[in-house]
Amino acid sequence: MNVLMFDLENGSQTLGSNKHIEDLFSFPVLSPSTWDQFQGIIGQLYTSVKKQTDKKVGGITITEEKTHIVPKNGTVIDSIIIDTFSELSKKYQRSLTDKTGKMKLHDWGKLKNKLDVALEFISRIPGIVVLNCHSKSSTMDDGTSKIQPYIDGSTREDISKWFDFVFYTKTIVDPAGNRRYIWITKRSETYDHAKDRTDLLETEMNQDFQKVLSASKEKGFDSCRILVIGSPGSGKTFSLRTLVNKEKKNAN
Repeated sequence: MNVLMFDLENGSQTLGSNKHIEDLFSFPVLSPSTWDQFQGIIGQLYTSVKKQTDKKVGGITITEEKTHIVPKNGTVIDSIIIDTFSELSKKYQRSLTDKTGKMKLHDWGKLKNKLDVALEFISRIPGIVVLNCHSKSSTMDDGTSKIQPYIDGSTREDISKWFDFVFYTKTIVDPAGNRRYIWITKRSETYDHAKDRTDLLETEMNQDFQKVLSASKEKGFDSCRILVIGSPGSGKTFSLRTLVNKEKKNAN
């Protein structure tokens, strides 16, 4: 599998050296330092093509036209990782701040629109898309806590709509001090965005992308969009190693 990783906050070292990651993913890690650099790289990698499909609705033939995102020059990119979308959004937010480091009121609308456009584009990238996002805890009026994506602006309220799977990370420590890193896959009042469109995954599961890809394949999904929300050190980056099936890779 050819996996392209965007490392926006030097978290890839969790997986090993740049050479190790390139051996694992077949592509080098990309580390744009600004929003414009990220957009520039995406523009070099992908292009838009329009395709028409005829569909029968009773006795009427309907022609649907859709714009598809495809890699340029026949390049095969099986999976793309953005680690993290929290930092990517911060990079654009910094471009909107004035000399005092503050944003004007109308700039919040710009931030919302820009992030929504980016997510809409990302959701149409073929293959497997994984977005890691930091989390933040909010206290509701009734005193309960809700864990949300750490994204400034209102995008954090509806980011989950772009994804087939939304997982929250959780760390379980047993009496002996051993740690187990899991994903929460089903919604609750605390994990408001969590979802599994296949309904095949356990409510709490080990952080293993192979199980997610198998569920997606079983349901016949054309693509697989995964959002992982969690605090630093809770397995978001380390679990990315499971995107590659080691048995198949060793066989090759």
